[in-house]
Amino acid sequence: MPGIAPIVLVNMPMAAVERPSLSLGLLKAVLENAGIASRVVYANMSFLEYIGADDFLALEYTLQEDALVDWLFAGVAFPDFVSDSDAFFRDHFKRNRIAAKRAHDLERRLRALRERMPQYIDWVADKVLTGSPKVVGCTSMFQQHVASLALLRRVRERAPDVVTLLGGANCETLMGLTAHRHFDWVDYVVSGEADGFIVPFCADLLERGRLIPLADLPLGVFGPAHRQAGYPATKTGDFVPRAVTEDMRGLPLPDFDDYFGELMTSLHGDRIEPGLLMEFSRGCWWGERSHCTFCGLNGGSMSYRQKPAAQAAQEIITMTKRYNSRRIEAVDNILAVDYIDAALPQLTALEDKPALFFEVKANLKRHEVQKLAAAGVRWIQPGIESLDTRVLKLVAKGTTAAHNVQLLKWCRQYGVRLSWSVLWGFPGEQDDWYAEMAALIPPLHHLQPTLPQRLRYQRYSPYFQKAGHYGLRLQSAPAYRHVYPLAERDLFDLVYYFEDSEETDAGGHIAGLDPNRRPGLHALMRALTEWTGAWKGPRLPALLMGEEDDALVIEDCRAVAVAPEHRIRGIERRVLLAADEGVPEALTRERLKAEGVGGDVVDSAIAALVERKLLLQLDSRLVGLPLRKPFVPMPLSSTFPGGNFNRLQALPLAAE
Repeated sequence: MPGIAPIVLVNMPMAAVERPSLSLGLLKAVLENAGIASRVVYANMSFLEYIGADDFLALEYTLQEDALVDWLFAGVAFPDFVSDSDAFFRDHFKRNRIAAKRAHDLERRLRALRERMPQYIDWVADKVLTGSPKVVGCTSMFQQHVASLALLRRVRERAPDVVTLLGGANCETLMGLTAHRHFDWVDYVVSGEADGFIVPFCADLLERGRLIPLADLPLGVFGPAHRQAGYPATKTGDFVPRAVTEDMRGLPLPDFDDYFGELMTSLHGDRIEPGLLMEFSRGCWWGERSHCTFCGLNGGSMSYRQKPAAQAAQEIITMTKRYNSRRIEAVDNILAVDYIDAALPQLTALEDKPALFFEVKANLKRHEVQKLAAAGVRWIQPGIESLDTRVLKLVAKGTTAAHNVQLLKWCRQYGVRLSWSVLWGFPGEQDDWYAEMAALIPPLHHLQPTLPQRLRYQRYSPYFQKAGHYGLRLQSAPAYRHVYPLAERDLFDLVYYFEDSEETDAGGHIAGLDPNRRPGLHALMRALTEWTGAWKGPRLPALLMGEEDDALVIEDCRAVAVAPEHRIRGIERRVLLAADEGVPEALTRERLKAEGVGGDVVDSAIAALVERKLLLQLDSRLVGLPLRKPFVPMPLSSTFPGGNFNRLQALPLAAE
């Protein structure tokens, strides 16, 4: 029987079962430190048991803007809304052509799941209301929103005196205000970071319930009184308040006890290797200087705050001991600049290092990647986004294609796995850029590959905030019209994902983004598919360099290999060694000229190395492609620091 607590916090589907909720774990820790008891219910784990692993894993593959999970729960959240399910599926399969090949089976599975959701919500409500709590709150991120609304509605019907609360990324600023305005069974909605005020706010909730006057509500909290008196406004962003915790140093470590308690009793517990979510900074120091045009993270506030490096290292050590888990996924948008030199050495010194994941900027140098790997950071998300500098400049990434290729090389050298993708579909891009990128890829087959992803328009991104400047006419992603009982204007204020109405043709396809109508993009997609295919064989492509007397001996087993072995001597050897660091071509020529090596000789050496696919001339730099012997094997995909759910074969419900 769950513990008795006046406050129950709920993690609804869809959320990964292989890691606990950081936000709820943090709120529980803050409340417990203040003497206010709470418990966290992991309804996402019971959802896995309720619908089975195949359907659960298939739903995990779906895009958030396709709203398949939201649609499943819409009948419970909005019982009076008659949705056109036929139109929902017709539109879905127009936009997901691979899934359309199995449309009948997928539609049948989804319709059957939707019929079962009322019973599931009843079961969760029973569990949540055990012990007669006074407050029930849900966190909402991605496709948790309608499931959370459905549960809170059922809680209101079952226990009218219980105060209901909603917060999370889907409740930032205008989205939270709109949800509060339209869904009156939710008493309070929190916009922004609640950890700074959650203790006095919850104390007030326990004492006064729905009767907290406007003057006593924290900034960023919308309460029942706002529905009569009107909502507050600010002078920045979308003019809706957002709470911000200015100093992170005093925040406690998250409490994940409830997650591990549920994991122990889960029917699928033996398939789950849990990872721990941790947070060391908020905001983005790069975004403060140059906001990437497509990025909608941080709820409109890029203000960067971080924990001191020494504190971060100690917290990692403490959490691994507390939960006997050596997997740590940092949720930070970007690694703090000083952590490589000030935090990581403490971890490098550990005999048994944790496996760490961080998001980083892509222009890391060799020694920085080496330090990351030595400290246990064996998995990163660098925001590479493209292998064409014109695209990177277009979206304000602050890096170049040469930087990105170098990072791919350093990561393969030191055994650091990457989460990365090639984005496409940016306003202002040119198709011939993608044809040139496709030609760049075959010599890179020994580096970790990826697949393409179409750009998605997100709230808070510059593409959203300055849509007219980019020639965009954005509208809410079409699936939401079959989920929420709202007019288009209100829907626009509620959701996170959008599409450009100018790109949709009469048949409902995104005409301007159809790869079949763009030869350059089509060539890129084919090249990326061949790249990933090369990594599915029994032997990975390799390009390895070692020194023997006066020669560089290079073994080459890539598909584009000119020869299985190369012996590089003389000027070619000097050029290739210089190019190992991706130096500017002009600098290499200058140094060789100072040593009496003429330009024609250098030209010939560079041309010979390029012809043998050992060297790239990219962004006015010489980029050497061979790895040095020895190199460190990359970790397996199943060792992701954020945890692993041993995924048996599941049929995806949608795919691009």
